[in-house]
Amino acid sequence: MQYHGGDIYRNQIRLDFSVNTNPLGMPDSVREALHQAVEEAEHYPDIHAQELANAVAEQLRISEKKLVFGNGASELFHAVLHAVKPSKILIPVPSFLGYEEAAKALDCEVIFYEMKKEEKFCLTERILDALDESISLVFLANPNNPVGNLVEPELIFKIAEKCRQCDITLVLDECFMELTGKEQKYSFLSYLEEFPNVVVVRAFTKLYAIPGVRLGYLVCEQTLAEKIRLQLPEWNLSVFAQRAGAAAIKEQGYVARAVACIQTQRLFLREELKAAGCIVYDSDADYLLFYSEKKLYELFLQRGILIRDCSNFRGLQSGYYRIAVKSEEQNRIFAEVLREIHGNAQAVEFVLPEEIEGRSFAIITKELEERGIVIPKEQEPVTKRVIHTSADFGYADTLTFSENAVEIAKHLIRTGADIVTDTNMALSGVNKKVLEAHGGMARCFMADEEVAGEAKERKVTRAVVSMEHAAKLDKPVIFAIGNAPTALIRLYELICDGIYRPAFIIGVPVGFVNVEVAKEMILHTDVPCIVNRGRKGGSNVAAAICNALLYEVRREDAAKKVD
Repeated sequence: MQYHGGDIYRNQIRLDFSVNTNPLGMPDSVREALHQAVEEAEHYPDIHAQELANAVAEQLRISEKKLVFGNGASELFHAVLHAVKPSKILIPVPSFLGYEEAAKALDCEVIFYEMKKEEKFCLTERILDALDESISLVFLANPNNPVGNLVEPELIFKIAEKCRQCDITLVLDECFMELTGKEQKYSFLSYLEEFPNVVVVRAFTKLYAIPGVRLGYLVCEQTLAEKIRLQLPEWNLSVFAQRAGAAAIKEQGYVARAVACIQTQRLFLREELKAAGCIVYDSDADYLLFYSEKKLYELFLQRGILIRDCSNFRGLQSGYYRIAVKSEEQNRIFAEVLREIHGNAQAVEFVLPEEIEGRSFAIITKELEERGIVIPKEQEPVTKRVIHTSADFGYADTLTFSENAVEIAKHLIRTGADIVTDTNMALSGVNKKVLEAHGGMARCFMADEEVAGEAKERKVTRAVVSMEHAAKLDKPVIFAIGNAPTALIRLYELICDGIYRPAFIIGVPVGFVNVEVAKEMILHTDVPCIVNRGRKGGSNVAAAICNALLYEVRREDAAKKVD
């Protein structure tokens, strides 16, 4: 039985699906940094890891004094325990085995909160009842490993608050957070100022596909960070780890590409597993947990493929397995072997990457016709791309366009308007090439230190302050709002007060609180807009609408050149 995945040293394998690292592999810049670090191997590494600390602090917009680096996240879990010295630890299970191992080293009491199979191993508010003054520390993975599901922010806040009341240190393991593409909504990093009892742990290992380098970091309140730092040996970060980390942290485009790849390939693997009769659990991460009656670990190993047998996870049993989301080519090989093992499994159709979008739009067009849905020609590119992005035909009924909205938006793009989003996720999803060719720029102010500080001081959301900052831009702005209804509400107030008039608004926030009201507010202004009525939307939908408009501009420009 494996303790962890990745045991390639005792198995003859051709493909390793047991380790959940970035499917794109190590970035070239990191590989080059490692080669350069060979020249420094004759010297001791920087005991303060200054270059790395500066780079990470700048990226996260925090003080480097709140950062602690370790030889992987596992070393940091041990260091936290030695600093806090808990008498009793609570661990929700199934979860990462390293938490329990770190606790064993300290010889303290461990209790396990079991998440239920019938609830798909999701954390619920019942955990709040397990938190009391007898607990010293809680480990919590978000997303969970091995399941891959994210804990909703509302519940995380309740847990953090209960822990604060009971003087419990909460260790949040976010090692896979950035690979979900949902960091903006689900990460706790931006709320640490309010919760000095919370420690957030992350790893370069998974994100940048460098498990052999060993590099992780944590963020917490400064005094606690200093205590944790004292538990680590000098020079715990090699010159290789430091150079690799400093290079990796700059690879934001690489991360965005990885997220897109994971989302596509995870769906492919999910459908293959379901077609083979497996029970597959919902995941937002770069891995899938599933159940099969067949002894898949042995059957795959016989064929040179390593998967993770999860029967040694507390709360799981024989028959549970986890596989990583790999590259398209590797996933196809896995699927072929899976079909071979199961015999009667229905094959998933393979389509070349360059053909996928065209096939998708053809299916959408056909199904719209079959449903008797007729979309105005001007609106077709936008509506179809939103359906393509979401696989939800309901948008054909709920997307609402002001008069000549599409033509107005395209004119704005052609005349150099900027696009301002309310999430970095939407920002990363917007294709910027066309925009920049016409003099425009895509922006997001949500992560700006000034915005965060002002929002905290005024006790308003960062989205509110972001809109105010965007209103100061000395040029036309297309606002693409996919997450924060408060952003739409603030824009509405600025319009009504005669302070500012946006050039265009894409209003598609998702959620339950004030979402529908905020959208209707925008529809009652005279500002050109595209709004999705109801609760649905999201950053991906906002980016899809932007891209539909940008691609139409590109297509029309190309047609003019031909003429």
